[in-house]
Amino acid sequence: MAISRRYKILIIVCGLVLVGIAAWRFVQSPRPLVGPKRPNAREQLEQAAEALKKTPDPGAAERKLTELRTLLPTLPADAAATAIRDTLQSNIDSPTHLDFTVGPGGALERASSLRVFLLDYLAQVDPAAAAAEAEKVLSRKSSPDEWAIALRNYARVRETPEDRTFLGRKFEEMVRHEEWQKSPSAGFLQAFDVPVFLGGTELVPTLTDLLKKKDNQAVAHAAYLALDRLVLKEPAAMLTELQRDPELMRGREITRANYFARANLSDVQQKAVVETYLLDPARLPAELNTFAKLYPNRNLMVSYNLLTTASPPDPAPQISRDRSALGVLSDWMDDPRFTKLKPQLETMKARLEVFVKR
Repeated sequence: MAISRRYKILIIVCGLVLVGIAAWRFVQSPRPLVGPKRPNAREQLEQAAEALKKTPDPGAAERKLTELRTLLPTLPADAAATAIRDTLQSNIDSPTHLDFTVGPGGALERASSLRVFLLDYLAQVDPAAAAAEAEKVLSRKSSPDEWAIALRNYARVRETPEDRTFLGRKFEEMVRHEEWQKSPSAGFLQAFDVPVFLGGTELVPTLTDLLKKKDNQAVAHAAYLALDRLVLKEPAAMLTELQRDPELMRGREITRANYFARANLSDVQQKAVVETYLLDPARLPAELNTFAKLYPNRNLMVSYNLLTTASPPDPAPQISRDRSALGVLSDWMDDPRFTKLKPQLETMKARLEVFVKR
């Protein structure tokens, strides 16, 4: 009986030793691979950059960016923002060979580089982080398209008077940068929405300087549109400024007539500045005739912009304004001060009567 017990104990001890040896061998042996390790978001962004560098084909680049647009929303917002900021800070980049294209709400439909794409996307998932990254971009001359997105991202979040001053100063620095100005990119031209967003007349001297660039029609046209939209936004202030300082539009007097032809004569302030404009002895016949043929200037360009929106005006208030303008013209035609302007007033009257009858 005692032998039997010893035998059982020996069997148990041996079994435990064998189990221990097997466990030790399992720990020491390499574990089988379940499958390839999936790259994290940062690694996938780096791989996207490498893939973009290898293809000059815009279609392939668009497909790669579409993959990123599919990947990034699957991540928690903070994880996506961290991966994007890490990639931006590493200065990894690649061109996409796509045009910088603005879509609804100021978001990009197409990005000209991976960094531009990431700056745009960061604003969707973490606006505050995008504004912080914008300051870094605006501290060095990276690219005009990056600056355009950085200005937008900064403007959306930073709203103090000091922030707005900084935004205006950086816009001016951007558009006066000769290298970017000589060959303006789509992003450079889109940045002219910034002064429209800011409003006021502080950037008018910069815009009118650029408007006069006969050797750079793209920049001149962008400045023209920005000024025109500012006149639509703040007509009394803008027209007063253009009348106050004749040098602003020296050499572009016909263009000035376009802006003044937008005035609403039912508004007391605008009526007063138009009277001063028309009666100014320095006003030449060519400008007066252009003003008369255009008034009321209803031409409007509607487009997607980085910061502001533009939509066709409601026609009902315009008819009311036209009736008021006919009354003002009647008074002017009876006013001796306007005797020399009777031909122009008659032209304006004929145009307004057509609009009122519609």
